[in-house]
Amino acid sequence: MSEKGNGIICRYDFIVNKTGRAKGATLLDTDKGYYLLREFKGTKKHLEFEEDLLNRLSENESIKVEQIVRDSDGNLINESDDGRKYVMHKWCASKDLEQKDTMLLIKAAGVLGKLHLLMNEMAYDMKYLNECFNIQESYRQLKPEFDKHNKEMKRTRTFIRDKRRKNEFELLILSSFDKFYQDGIEVEEQMHNERIHEFIDDSMRLGRIIHGAYNYHNIVVTGNRLMVTNFEHCKCGIQIRDLYDFMRKVMEKHSWNRDLGMKLLNEYRRNREITAEEFKYLILKFKYPEKYWKILNHYNNNNKAWIPDKDVIKLKSVIEHQDRRRDFINSLLNLK
Repeated sequence: MSEKGNGIICRYDFIVNKTGRAKGATLLDTDKGYYLLREFKGTKKHLEFEEDLLNRLSENESIKVEQIVRDSDGNLINESDDGRKYVMHKWCASKDLEQKDTMLLIKAAGVLGKLHLLMNEMAYDMKYLNECFNIQESYRQLKPEFDKHNKEMKRTRTFIRDKRRKNEFELLILSSFDKFYQDGIEVEEQMHNERIHEFIDDSMRLGRIIHGAYNYHNIVVTGNRLMVTNFEHCKCGIQIRDLYDFMRKVMEKHSWNRDLGMKLLNEYRRNREITAEEFKYLILKFKYPEKYWKILNHYNNNNKAWIPDKDVIKLKSVIEHQDRRRDFINSLLNLK
């Protein structure tokens, strides 16, 4: 333990027996159980909201979440001599959730449903929420999302087409572009035709709280339960995006296994009903070629003289699994 760490830890009411590392933070084995000292880069107002949210969630035994711990003087944030800020979290004996453990991944989808249901029962004043996180900025980013991505994809394709010499990665983009881009355009048009903007308006007006980063990195296994962690990205938003983000990453790792995808969806629905508007939005999110756009955007924002082999592999994988992704989307459409 470094001197700066000791200077912060001595402000808490426990004795440290052993230290280690977990989730990019300092794990403390103390006389009062496990704690996690994590560097903090957010705002105090957001952290106060996060603390209140976690305290209220922890009152319900159906879900397990980490908790924020104040020091002996009641401070949420402590600063080291080098100016870095830290926050203490109550932790527990746990192990990482692995992407290959499909049973636990399905269970995690159900936990997300419970989490959304509980957060919907919490009443927060909209003025207070806007003080904690900029609702208008979140709203502004949601509206033109697909339009912006489509323009970025087209700009990247134009740049590559105009190059005299093209590498393997760039040739793959040119040969695959039309189908993925067409999906993007169709989603952009449906966003307007299906009146999805009204659904977004309603979600923001109701002040729905989302986790903001619900993925296997932020879920740990403790005994026979799952604990949800890292709520620093929580904000007002569209809850079904949490489910989409979780499912998309799982599906990509499992080659768009349709049966697994349906099990994830059904486990979520077993705990929280999905409205017709949410389901339309979920389908549009899956239909949009997000991974393809991300790969192109990464290429566009980095050194184009040298393309890492892993980027070529990622692009090939996205192209290879395009038909399986479409099969899964068709399965969702059949549920409507």
